Amino acid sequence: MLVGALVLVALIAVWAAQGTLAGSGVPVGRAATIAVGMTLQAIPFLLLGVFVAELIEAFVSPALIARVFPTNPVASVLTALVAAFLLPVCDCSAVPIFRSLLRKGVPLSAATTLMLASPAINPLVIASTYYAFGSWAIVGARIGLSIIVALSVGLSMLASPPSALREEAHLHDGDSCGCDGGCETPDRSFSGILGATGHSFGRILPYLLGGVAASTAAQVFWPVSSLLAGLPAPGALALMMAAGFALSLCSSSDAVIARSLASLAPQGALMGFMVYGPMMDVKNVALLSSQFRGAFVLRLFATVTCIAAAVIGGAWWMGVLA
Repeated sequence: MLVGALVLVALIAVWAAQGTLAGSGVPVGRAATIAVGMTLQAIPFLLLGVFVAELIEAFVSPALIARVFPTNPVASVLTALVAAFLLPVCDCSAVPIFRSLLRKGVPLSAATTLMLASPAINPLVIASTYYAFGSWAIVGARIGLSIIVALSVGLSMLASPPSALREEAHLHDGDSCGCDGGCETPDRSFSGILGATGHSFGRILPYLLGGVAASTAAQVFWPVSSLLAGLPAPGALALMMAAGFALSLCSSSDAVIARSLASLAPQGALMGFMVYGPMMDVKNVALLSSQFRGAFVLRLFATVTCIAAAVIGGAWWMGVLA
């Protein structure tokens, strides 16, 4: 209720100020269209992710997790990669699922691999990428680079794994023993799962809306296409990775935007947009910040950024990418 009231107040404030904003050169109509479109696109996927996360909380036991994920760290990461391919989730859905898997005892390296890979290599994204480019070479490059980056980041978590979850993220309303929710039998009724979904969704929705606002500002005021003209390869890659982060497009539709820039950006730069963006963008950072410690979010951001730049830049330098 509070979140809905805040959103309503924000919409009324924008409507009341639209004349002043338009007079100052701010394209209010375009900004509103982008913000509403992104919100409507992201919310269903976020709801799906939260719902799946609550199903995991209710029905997936630590014993089952132990049977599914091998004790060998490398094998566990590879298992997560297979699961990532089978899960048709957007990047918004991946964060709550990531949190739930960690709570159930999935190793951080495996859960990180699944979170990073699933928005970039699932069947829905594969289909949308082929639809946009009509080239299996582009699809293969996106999948291959995404797998290498996700595996590398996941395996990096084996070295000095950080404490990820916030203290409060271990508790639900009503928990009094502070033992990661394990002291109480989860409510497995449909109404109980829906109630938990609504509670979790309401807690993280403000972070999503903050990410949407930042991304809208980037799309309105940051002319990516004009900045690409004449840039050398490293600059083009850096710009397109920054665009993927700032624009925060859904991974099931970002290939269409990338295709529109194909005449301005080389293939290597486009891969920076389509590989890095689904793994790390403004919305993801906002959602991660609502659930995880700041030190972990910062380490994850830096690791993904450096490895993605190195992998994509290296493939481009070796001539694998045009």
